[in-house]
Amino acid sequence: MVDKRKYYVGSYEKAFPEEVSLSDMLSTSAVCGYDFFELSIDRTDKRINRLYNREFQKDLISVLKNNPIGIGSICLSALGTYTLGNPDKDNRNRAIDIFMHAVLFAEECNIPIVQIPACDVPKFDTRTEYTDNLFLENLASVIDYASIHGVLVGLENMENDYMDSVRKSMRAVSYVNSPYFQLYPDAGNITSAALLSHTDVEKDMYVGKGHYLAFHLKETRPDKYGGLFYGDGHVDFEEITQVAWKLGARRFVMEYWYTGNPEWRVDLKKANSLCRKWVEQSII
Repeated sequence: MVDKRKYYVGSYEKAFPEEVSLSDMLSTSAVCGYDFFELSIDRTDKRINRLYNREFQKDLISVLKNNPIGIGSICLSALGTYTLGNPDKDNRNRAIDIFMHAVLFAEECNIPIVQIPACDVPKFDTRTEYTDNLFLENLASVIDYASIHGVLVGLENMENDYMDSVRKSMRAVSYVNSPYFQLYPDAGNITSAALLSHTDVEKDMYVGKGHYLAFHLKETRPDKYGGLFYGDGHVDFEEITQVAWKLGARRFVMEYWYTGNPEWRVDLKKANSLCRKWVEQSII
């Protein structure tokens, strides 16, 4: 049967309590109305080791065969700690190795997209022309590796002054100049960057026209970049989804974090409903 859905909405692993199994996360996501699930590979050894553990991969493939939805993307936020532009060679090589294993993991598990953060160095480290050059050169090299394996890579704008906006992120996309490397931005970070630079969100988003793989829909405030639920911050999701739709985005991940709410399943359903409301209004 042909899938006639006009767009996909994804759940985010960190929206679940850690003790919930991946199998249950997938099945619960399906029950709550999501089309796919985004796996998190953050800076913790526990999650990074997933990429190196063949038994984990085999078990995951088995789980995916028995679940109604699949893993549509990997959020490789580990590359915000181990960075491609790090002046420390060991840290930089670790970033490259993690990325390459993420590509192989994605290929093995039929995951089409890997999202990476726009970080030449960790958040509070000093960035220089040298770290910028290292980041861009190593980025081009690892994207070439991803292209060999048929894995798409999306760049997420981050809460830093390096690449916090779409306009700044496009510098890296243009430098690499590969169909396998595009944008996978964060709505909250776009909003906060526009506020800081006194620019317009829509104009910034139009700079990336034709380059959007997907969108993270995350709530933020000027003083807080995470840990918020929808409506607790300053992001105009209706505007962002409308513009994103015009610019070709068809995949949206509800990026929010579980913070201890015992009614987390209710939050999952609510987030899915909100996203579909915003996107449906955009289609009209």
